[in-house]
Amino acid sequence: MSYRTRFALVAVSLTVLLAGCSSGDEKKDTPQVATLQSSAAPSSAPASDQRPVYPIDATEEQIKAMAKPWAECLKAEGVKKPDDAVGLMQKGGTAKDLRLIESEDDAAAWKACEAKQPESFEQHQLRTSPTEFKDNQREWYRCAQAAGYKLNAPDPATGQFGLTEIGPNGDFGSEKMQECRRQAFAS
Repeated sequence: MSYRTRFALVAVSLTVLLAGCSSGDEKKDTPQVATLQSSAAPSSAPASDQRPVYPIDATEEQIKAMAKPWAECLKAEGVKKPDDAVGLMQKGGTAKDLRLIESEDDAAAWKACEAKQPESFEQHQLRTSPTEFKDNQREWYRCAQAAGYKLNAPDPATGQFGLTEIGPNGDFGSEKMQECRRQAFAS
């Protein structure tokens, strides 16, 4: 037998042998171990950083509209005065401040409805990104100081500050102060 014939015979034999080994019943290739075929169960509640966030320049009506699902949840949880809770929330109040509206017993309801409670952009940033919040507070402070407001020194931990006196520019609700706030938190 010539060299070429032997080579061809070996090549054909290997091809047949390999083809025979690889052609198997698909069922034999599947593992005999039970595997989970379903996807993961969805979370029962949204992540705490997924609360509704209202923008800096939101109107009172917009905030109340965003707070409606939260107020309905509070009512379903037994809160007798959910409108008072919405008012407290609009002023930046939390469950820790319920004594201000004589609703200390409603703390459990606030906790149960927390995922639906709207928060301001600043509150959200303070809760989820304190470093960025502090940087924005610093910018706000610089702008307000440059605009002529008399301010106390910012808190070293949070960067929050206050007015030492109400002067010709007005208070925190004045247009100049709010413009500084919008500029600081827009960056």
